[in-house]
Amino acid sequence: MKSKTYIINLKFGIWENQLWLVGKDTPEDEQKWEEAKSKLDAVAQVSRGSGEFFTKAIEHFASYGFTRIQK
Repeated sequence: MKSKTYIINLKFGIWENQLWLVGKDTPEDEQKWEEAKSKLDAVAQVSRGSGEFFTKAIEHFASYGFTRIQK
């Protein structure tokens, strides 16, 4: 099965970073990606700082089947 790179720009206060993840190139993963993105604000709300948000965002996307890659 073919994989696909998924990229999201994270922002927490004045901190910004880009998160690169890999998942399957399927309609199902596209749907999971959209759902995961739509629920990311809830992750930010329970984070106490940018570092914690970054870590929790990686865990959040991993729970949907996406794996962080370094760029």
